[in-house]
Amino acid sequence: MTIERLVVSVSVALLAAGCTNDGAPAPTALSDGTPARPPPVELQGVDGPVVTTRLRVVRLSAVPPGSALGSCFDLTAPTGGVAVERIDARGRSVTHVDTRRRAAFGCDAVAGASTTEGSWCGRAFGRLVLGRLRDSRLSLACEDADGEAVGYAWVQPAAETTFVVVAHTGYSESYRVADALPVRVRTDDVEVDSSSARFDVSEHRRDGRRLQAYELEAAVSG
Repeated sequence: MTIERLVVSVSVALLAAGCTNDGAPAPTALSDGTPARPPPVELQGVDGPVVTTRLRVVRLSAVPPGSALGSCFDLTAPTGGVAVERIDARGRSVTHVDTRRRAAFGCDAVAGASTTEGSWCGRAFGRLVLGRLRDSRLSLACEDADGEAVGYAWVQPAAETTFVVVAHTGYSESYRVADALPVRVRTDDVEVDSSSARFDVSEHRRDGRRLQAYELEAAVSG
């Protein structure tokens, strides 16, 4: 079971500073080649460029067998409902929650990575309690073309959250909440030796006002 630890700063000064993104330039395109665009609103407390990830909500009954999306469901074998596909700057993910909201299924992929399971290099499964995840289900199975591990995990957003933002070096990525599902997010801040990863997260209302900011530290257990 994945072990996670939320570290929420209680320092007003630290929260007011927001996430800083000094370093490499922000990407101009997402991993599928589509242009990287800013979010529709200003996100309070997020410094530097922000890239909006792309979102697609798909009813499972409409997914063609043998497609890239269908191969994820062949792996995770979910039943009914809808799936959320997300395209980020370095890869993509799929999240599905069963119709009884008792389990979450996911698949991850990184652009340029070689895979042995169709289009997907990672997958995840998590139990829901009262419709909500208690475990981020970190996956470090994906590596980029240089052999560097890329981390994917779920964030369970607050009920009022519209945008989940994750800070990277030089920029941040914004993920829109969809269908009240957990949000699968990415980080490059990975410690392979300890099988752990860190996510600098903030959650925002529809108008961009920040609800909370925290550090999610997740580790994969054996």
